[in-house]
Amino acid sequence: MKLTFLFILFTFLFSIEPKDFQYDHISLIIHEELINDFFSNIGEIKGSGEAAYIDYSWYLLNPRVEIENDDAFFFAEVRAITNNFRITRDVKGKVIVTYDEESNIIEVKIDKANVILDVDVFGKNFVLTEIDIGSYFKKTLKLNGPSSLNNEINYQLPNGESKIMIVNKTYNLKLVKDAIKLSTTLQFELKE
Repeated sequence: MKLTFLFILFTFLFSIEPKDFQYDHISLIIHEELINDFFSNIGEIKGSGEAAYIDYSWYLLNPRVEIENDDAFFFAEVRAITNNFRITRDVKGKVIVTYDEESNIIEVKIDKANVILDVDVFGKNFVLTEIDIGSYFKKTLKLNGPSSLNNEINYQLPNGESKIMIVNKTYNLKLVKDAIKLSTTLQFELKE
């Protein structure tokens, strides 16, 4: 009986929300598939070079972003082709997601995604090149953040017609499983 009472009391105490808790007025969820659709439609990323008297060309395969709680990663494969062989190497990089409150823009940037193209020939390892795949994505992917439907509302107040401004009070950018979540709370201010 005492154990049941303590369990109910414990559950009740921890289910009460703190007074300073704020709900998100508007949230925007950007699923990683939207970003991956963008990558699959940007065209070919490729290059070529020469190392140790071996001419090679390379191209990027299957670029994609995977978002986990608090982290985002870039994955792809790089295939290099020479006259005598073909190799494929995995690419893993870091993705940085930021939000500019003033412009209301979410930016997705591939930060570091290095890959070493090497090959074993007659028992010797030759490094063809090291490629920073992130440098091929010079521009960041920019997406509009959440906003209210209007920036101001005409509202009849007791003292006559006035305009009420709607402004962002706070924002919270969070990486959650498979998505970017940007939440805002709004504040209403009387326009003088």
